[in-house]
Amino acid sequence: MATEKNLLRLVIAEESRNDAEHLINVLRNAGFAVRAISVEDEEALQTVLSECCHDLFICAPQLEQLPLESAAQIASQSDGNTPLLVLNEHSDPELRLQVMRMGALDLVDKSDAEHFRLVVEREVRNLRERRRLYQFETALRETERRCHALLDNSRDAIAYVHEGMHIYANAAYLERFGMDRGEAIEGMPILDLIAVDDQAHFKDFLRRYSQGKHNEDHLEISIRGPKGETQAVVMHFSGASIDGEPCTQILMRGKATGLEQELANLSRRDMLTGLFNRKYFLEQLDRSLAEQPPAGEGASLGLLYLQIDNLEAAHASLGITSVELVLSDIARLIEGQTGENDIAAHYANAVFTILLPNRTVHEAIGLAEALRQSIEEHVSEADNRTITKSCSIGIAMLSEGGANASQAINLAAEASEAARREGGNRIHLHATAGQSGNESGSDWKSRLEHALADEAFYLVYQPMVSLSGDQTERYETRLRLSADNGQFLAPRDFMPFADQCGLTPAIDRWLTQTVLAAIAQRRAAGHEPHVFIKITGGTLGDPEFLPFLTSQLERLDVKGTNLVFELSEPVAMTQLKQAKAFRQGVKELGCSFALDQFGREFNSFQLLKHIPADYLKLDRSLCVDLTDSVETQRKLRQIVDTAHTMGKQVIAGFLEEATALATLWQYKVDLVQGHFLQEPVLEMNYDFSGMVI
Repeated sequence: MATEKNLLRLVIAEESRNDAEHLINVLRNAGFAVRAISVEDEEALQTVLSECCHDLFICAPQLEQLPLESAAQIASQSDGNTPLLVLNEHSDPELRLQVMRMGALDLVDKSDAEHFRLVVEREVRNLRERRRLYQFETALRETERRCHALLDNSRDAIAYVHEGMHIYANAAYLERFGMDRGEAIEGMPILDLIAVDDQAHFKDFLRRYSQGKHNEDHLEISIRGPKGETQAVVMHFSGASIDGEPCTQILMRGKATGLEQELANLSRRDMLTGLFNRKYFLEQLDRSLAEQPPAGEGASLGLLYLQIDNLEAAHASLGITSVELVLSDIARLIEGQTGENDIAAHYANAVFTILLPNRTVHEAIGLAEALRQSIEEHVSEADNRTITKSCSIGIAMLSEGGANASQAINLAAEASEAARREGGNRIHLHATAGQSGNESGSDWKSRLEHALADEAFYLVYQPMVSLSGDQTERYETRLRLSADNGQFLAPRDFMPFADQCGLTPAIDRWLTQTVLAAIAQRRAAGHEPHVFIKITGGTLGDPEFLPFLTSQLERLDVKGTNLVFELSEPVAMTQLKQAKAFRQGVKELGCSFALDQFGREFNSFQLLKHIPADYLKLDRSLCVDLTDSVETQRKLRQIVDTAHTMGKQVIAGFLEEATALATLWQYKVDLVQGHFLQEPVLEMNYDFSGMVI
């Protein structure tokens, strides 16, 4: 029986009935339930296309009663804009261009049945996707219409804000401020409605919330009432969009009493541990997944699933009271090691979950390892008995559109189970976390192996510019993977899977060899670039990398001084012995060494005693809030001063505006990097002589 999935409604204009039947049979053998109508002239074509919607119109190019140009025009003007495919006696590139300019999808040689089948299958897929998109857009418009009706009639005061400016407010919101027309508030800064004493606090909260750096979604604030009086309210924030543009929805309510606030806080908390409870954690996880920015350079969303090993046995031998004490102790350890924007919860009896916004995979691994070690070393005491426990931690890195809350939890739980099956007291990164579609770990392994073989990887370069007048050419290289849609994947999208598949050493070798070849070309043109190469933890343990590097330097006649190997601080801390040996090995070849994400940990300078890096590249948190945070400025100045006394050069990335550049120069940062200077590009072509402060 024909179903909508395999039903294919065809209109055919072809002189040879036998040829038409042959092509129909090709499609039926391919699994289509074909319903075909034959037409011979313009009038018949117009009649057929006006009666119902068809999937495809197949037309020969030289019909006396149906010229191709007229056929194309009729098809394009039909209600369904019926797709046109032209059949010819043979392949003709020039004719193909002509018919495609008329609006045809393609020109197909009727004697090549396999090509015909593939083209039809491709175009049917495209047609169905277009129709699905149209259905979704129609449903979206209807949903938006209903939402606007609900908003307009809601008793809650609701507004939408984009970059601090009102773009919509409902009647209840306008009434609270004594306004009666929507136009009176559109374009008005929301800051104008906030009490003067609270404006700085509100501005900081809104900025941090917009950047995803605040894990709270509400704010107690004072506003200006209709007569200039001050009113205490609570604003609830959530991500939204209007006309396809991202914005922030603000729902305003009167301030709750102290008892109501306490009850609201208690409803989020787990009574035993004091951490957040499962319900609140899942709500925050769902919200974070929905608000994930597009994949690209930078940090992503991490999820840890921490399972206490053999807790059931402890319950049987020690009793419920002792087990609860152990869980409370572990909760305190988690609180002590997670950041202010991390969300930790007691998810189930023996399970804790931790949401890590704006974290890289290496940071998630570093935190997981630190927690594992802390729990292993911790000793709880109950009823004059000492209790030690271990844990199995699963890690999932979550990209945009990859999963809902339940699916994300399952990914991390699978990784935790894998760690437990390996004996427990270890961490495990889920190989498929955050990937698109349904690709498995083996799919990623095959894809990355083909990328290495087929040169689907490529590099871009971003300059690092001196603030002291030094015109040395310095670039940081960044890896990209070509995607099927013409876009690219950044390392955060594929390196976790490369790491799980054991392919990071091979990728690092490809990157190093490609950079060395680019340096050789640049030197031949009279330049002397110094290129920073980011390496992974997998290469630290590769005994063949240093011999490989030595041979490549000799083969391409490149000096070691042209290279700076860059390693992230979390990886260096978790693989300290290997990182120390690697740094020593590349130094013997004349290469320099840099620590990335420096300053995130409280003991960053202790790391330099073991790994005396030449360059310290500041953590993102020390760069993006620089002009707005006095505390960030204080910490930055302290790091720079200490680094200079140790003879280290300091690099600040993420430079996006001139005001930050002036501050970095004032604090004597050595090198700067960011889109303000130049976005990553395919060539090393920056003019280092043009940098003037």
